[in-house]
This record gives sequence, C-alpha cells and structure tokens, in this order.
Amino acid sequence: MTRSKHILMLLAACCLAFSACTGSKFTHPLLSLTPDDAQLIHNSLGKYPVFDASFEYARRTADEALALPIDVPEPLHAAGGYTHEQHKNNYYAMYYAGILYQVTGEKRYAVFVHDMLLQYADKYSTWGQHPYKGSPVPGRMFWQTLNESVWLVHTAMAYDCVYDIFSDKERAHVENDLLFQIAEFVEHGTEANYATFNRMHNHATWANAAVGMTGYATGNRDLVERALYGSEKDGKAGFLLQLEQLFSPEGYFTEGAYYLRYAIWPFMLFAQAIEINEPELHIFARRDGILLKAVNALLQQAYNGEIIRANDALKKTYSTQEIVAAVDIAYWASRDPQLLSIAKEQGSFVLSSAGITTAKAIADHKDKPFDYKSVLYHDGADGSQGGVAIIRRGEEAGKQMMLVFKATSHGLSHGHYDKLTYSLYDNGSEILTDYGAARFLNIESKSGGRYTHENDTYAMQTVAHNTPVVDGESHFRGDYNTSMSYSPVINYASMDNQLSVVSATDTAAYLSKGVRMDRTLAVMQPMGAEFPLVVDILRLHAPSAHTYDLPFHYNGHLINSSFPARKQGNVLYPMHGSYGYEHLWNECETAVQGPNAWFTILQGDRFYSITTTIDHGRVFLVRSGANDPDNNLRSEPAVLFREEGKSTHVFASVIEPHGLFDPNLELTKGALPQVEHIEVISDTNDSTTIFFTLRGEPKPVVVTTRRDTCIIRQ
Repeated sequence: MTRSKHILMLLAACCLAFSACTGSKFTHPLLSLTPDDAQLIHNSLGKYPVFDASFEYARRTADEALALPIDVPEPLHAAGGYTHEQHKNNYYAMYYAGILYQVTGEKRYAVFVHDMLLQYADKYSTWGQHPYKGSPVPGRMFWQTLNESVWLVHTAMAYDCVYDIFSDKERAHVENDLLFQIAEFVEHGTEANYATFNRMHNHATWANAAVGMTGYATGNRDLVERALYGSEKDGKAGFLLQLEQLFSPEGYFTEGAYYLRYAIWPFMLFAQAIEINEPELHIFARRDGILLKAVNALLQQAYNGEIIRANDALKKTYSTQEIVAAVDIAYWASRDPQLLSIAKEQGSFVLSSAGITTAKAIADHKDKPFDYKSVLYHDGADGSQGGVAIIRRGEEAGKQMMLVFKATSHGLSHGHYDKLTYSLYDNGSEILTDYGAARFLNIESKSGGRYTHENDTYAMQTVAHNTPVVDGESHFRGDYNTSMSYSPVINYASMDNQLSVVSATDTAAYLSKGVRMDRTLAVMQPMGAEFPLVVDILRLHAPSAHTYDLPFHYNGHLINSSFPARKQGNVLYPMHGSYGYEHLWNECETAVQGPNAWFTILQGDRFYSITTTIDHGRVFLVRSGANDPDNNLRSEPAVLFREEGKSTHVFASVIEPHGLFDPNLELTKGALPQVEHIEVISDTNDSTTIFFTLRGEPKPVVVTTRRDTCIIRQ
C-alpha cells in the first residue's frame, strides 16, 4: 500500500471519529457562518444597501458561472494564464454559490457546487506536477502549491455550505479523491511541501488554514490537529506556533505590511473557523489578542488607505478583499467601534457572520474614527529584532505627514537589504519612495506573473532604498542567510506631538568592514518653518576609509539644486558597479565643495527640499531602468550623495515641505528652501550635534543626538 493511500484511509477513519465525538457541533455550515448566520443574512437583505451590494456582486459572479458549462481544465498555464485563471474563477464561483445556497435556499447554487466538485474529484488524481516549472514548491492544479492552498480554503467553505446535498457515496468520492488528496499534497506531497507546511511563513499560514478548514468541514480531527500543531502534532510547527513566532508583541508581522495584507486573510478565516468549532481555544484572546493587534498594526501601516511599500511590496490598499475580510472578522471578534470606520471606507463586506455583524453595527451608528497615530512596532517574537516607527503629523484628512523608519530584521524570503531606511508621505503623496517589488502580478507574459529577475538584482538591493551603501556593496553583500542572522537595535523612540524622534543603530550590515551606522530621525516644526520638517542625522563610522553613498529616491519633478544638474548629453550610461548600480542610469555627475548641497522637487502643489552635509564629494542624478532588456523596471529618479575616502562621516539632512504651486491661478510662492545652512559642530562616538538655520530666523536650530536621547534647542 502506498503512503498516500494509507494516509487517505486514516483520514477517512478520523473523519468518522470526529463526526461522532463532536455531536451537535457538527452541523453545516460551520466555517465562516452558521445556519443562524445564514438566516440572519437572509432576513437582513434590503436593510443595509452596502451589504446588499456585496451580496449582489456574489450573486452576479455565481450566476455568470452557472450560465456557462462547467470547465475544469488540465493544468497548463502560470499566473494570469487561462488554466490558472479558470481554476481561480472556479473556487470563487463555488464559494459564492455555496453562500447563496445557504442564504437563499435556491438549490441550483448547491447543484452547481456539487457538480463541479465531482468533476474535480474525477480529475485531480490524474494530474501530475504542474508543467510550468517556475516554483521550488510546484503545485498540481497551479504552478505553485501556495495557490493550491488558497483554492482549498475557498473550496472547503463552499463544500461546507452544500455538505448535505451529497449522497454518502458522492461525499466519499469528493473527500477521498479531492479534498483529502489536496490536503495531503499540500502537507506531504513533496519534501518541499512538508518543509513549507511546517515553516514560519505566509505560505505555511495558507497551507495550515487549508488543511485545518478542510478538517473542520469534513469532520476530520487529524487534519485539524496537524494544522494547529504541525505535521507531527507536537506543537513545534503549525498555526498556533505561527501566532507566537511571526508577530511581535505589538502585532508587527515579520514579513512586513504588504505580506501581512496577504497572510491576514488565512489567519482570520481559520481563526473564525476555530472560534466557531472550538471556542474553548479562545483563539482571538491568544497571546493577549495578537490577531486583533495584527489587524490594527496593518491598518496603521497605511497612508490614505494605501499599504506602505516595504520589502517585496506592490501597490495595494486596505480595500482589498483580504483586508475587508480581516476587518469584518476582527470586528465580529472584538466589537471595536474604530474598525467600523475602516469598514465604511472599504465599502464592501464578506458574506459571513462577520460581514453582516459589521454592516448592522454601521447601520446602528456604532462606528468611531480610527485612531491613526505615531507608533513604534518592535520586530521579532520577543520584540528584540529592531522595529518600524511610524510618525504622523497633522490633522487634516488625507494631507498629514507620515514618516516610516524601517529598522527591522530581514523579513524572511520577501525581505530586502535595507537596514535603517525610511520613506516619507505628505500632502496626499509618497515623497521619498521605497521601490517595493519588481513584479507584474498575474501577468503571465511578465515572468509568469512571478517576481522578475530584477527583483533580485535591483529592488532588493540597498541602493534601491533611502539608506547608505558602503563601497558600492549591498548590506550583507546581498546574502540572505547572513542578513537573517542580524537585526538593528532601536535605541529610543519618543512620539510626542511637538517632537517625535526615533533612533536606531546597525553594526552588522557591513560587519566585515567594521562599519557602524547610527541614524536618528526627528519630526518637528521649529519657529519660522512653514510645515513640519524631518531632521535626519546619519553617522557612519569605520576603522578605515570607505566610499559612502546616500541615495534619496523621490516622487516628483526636479526643480532646482545647489549643484549643476544638467544631463550628460544625449547618451546615457549606467552607473559603475553591481549590487543594483548596474540598473541605474547616470544622468548627471558633479563634484561639490560643500559644506552643504540641496535639491528641490515639486510634487502635487507643494515643493520639497533636501539639504545635506557633504564635504568634498560628488552628487549623481540617477534613474532606474539600465540593463533592463525586458523593460521590467519602473523609471524612477533619485539623487545620490557620495563621500569618498572617509572613515567617519555624518550625513545631516533636513527634508522640508514648503511653498505652493497652483497651475490654475498660475501662482507660485515659497519655491526656495528655507534651510540655509547645516553644520556638524560636534561628533564623537557618544553624541553628534548639528545646527541648521532658517531663512529670516535669528536663532539656529541645534540638534544633539546621544545613544539614549535627542535634544533640540532653538
């Protein structure tokens, strides 16, 4: 007897045992809603227009699928290709049809799910490994096993909703030849699958949720326990351990906001199923409510609804379906009225007990504004692996300034080599940018929808971020295992409304060179400043001389500068070097004599100037896109400041918003920077003091940073 067949027989036996021991609990549906919830949704239709819109979207999606012949194609294409998209459409259609059957009682929806699942059960065992060789963990139905897990999560919910329509023989066919086979494949199909299932990673979250929800839907206790406690059921892996290890005590997810946006979906869906089936586990109270903290932390890491771009990130908002589901479930579990204001902005609801509970609460005017605030999130399970600071300033909706200082651990496989980097948002726009990921999600013609080659060679590299590069080499020389071994240290943080400061140190990014990086960021509005300023004190120290580069990647149009900024003729050449430099066009290169250099950009209706201390260095105007034959990189500009032959150097910078540009009124005012001069007046291993002057102000601003404090005087 083969191992797979033996496992399937055990699963079937466990299914019967679980069904017998759970008694009244084993009544379908029992994953995302109960029969009472379905009745509540039915009785509520017509009362809550926004919820009705979500329901009608589900009805249209299901009805369109019901109007066509069932199509279960032989797997062939990568993400974005026909077979990939068809299998994805199938699980959405089944999921919506299952919900509609429970809410409306219309049997045609159940028949659709019934017939499609029987077709999948007939075919799945005949499919070998997916023919598209693009993943180290390939699937059978999809090019990667991750998508197989997502399919199974949705299909388990659909099966749960139509469970009673199957005969005993049909149910055995669907469970043994489809659901259990996929669950077994996701967990054990290959050595890579087994390793993934038992990892601490978002792929494992999906896999655990898929197997566990299948277990609940089929009454299979063995699957549930493997999902909760790992393949060996010893607690050394599995969903519950992920709650302990993948989040910091404040709810920061180690892979960053973008991948929490994706992982929060299976986290919350599976948690809701656990709460419905095993409330004695108190899943939403576990680790001081870590899942609810995670949802809050994710929402805090957004600017005007857009999730910050850090690590492997693309442009996403908190109106994505995964965050809609997470917010609804979080409200269902907590009754936190601040979440209702987010749900109102999202404008859609998940069709479950969570969705109808949230919609009803909004209709009852229980919502309160979400408290966007300045906050420090530590990284690491015990909070010892650096962290992310979010500093906000200003009350006007959509216009406030937000500074994001990232001094975290590497962030698993989706992390970047970007210690002590930051990005800046203001006046409704991203000003100092993070490239995020080089990927065309779900576009098959672009590397099969996967990350492009340039994600490794540019987007992950240090020079693609607003943080120092030493001797043209990325942090840890771009070595993943080394980077995973070290984290920066958060020295201190103060989120006072008048002066917000965060300071961090990294000594490992260039460990072989002995380079220590200390960076302090302060947001303040001194006398004479039109808007809040960002003060950036970056100290680089090493026992020998090096070349220090500091790039500022910006969004906007270069307007003016203190240095010649003429492009170099009509022929472009890439920057010299590797570690991402080869992807930067050198549009302008000029020597500067210091002590300062500045440049001004225009973004929206506001000017932004960055003034930086530089002695006898060079300034480069660069733009991404060189050595990119397939046009995979976005063309984005940056200014790069370089100091050569220095063992210690302080890049002291002030970023200032200023002025107004109104093209309708043809009005321009305040286009010149207010900062006139920055000077480092004291620098030791223990403290650094700088001052800068503002045009028209008699007193300079003096800033002193120490290991444990920052003092500002004017």
